[in-house]
Amino acid sequence: FLEELKAFSKAQDVTLFMTLMAGINTLLHKYSGQNDIIVGTPIAGREHPDLENQLGLYLNTLAIRTRFE
Repeated sequence: FLEELKAFSKAQDVTLFMTLMAGINTLLHKYSGQNDIIVGTPIAGREHPDLENQLGLYLNTLAIRTRFE
């Protein structure tokens, strides 16, 4: 099943993350009835040069909004 999802994503010229996010948003829309879905996803947060030598986990949350019409 994973290989089929990867092939579908490649055929649509999108990432596997985008395909899975579309599926999650569709399910949330179907079961909640909401037309405006916002899902948070973690992103790397160690982009500043001063943080290169520090230990620890730096994460930011990115809100991804999807509107259904």
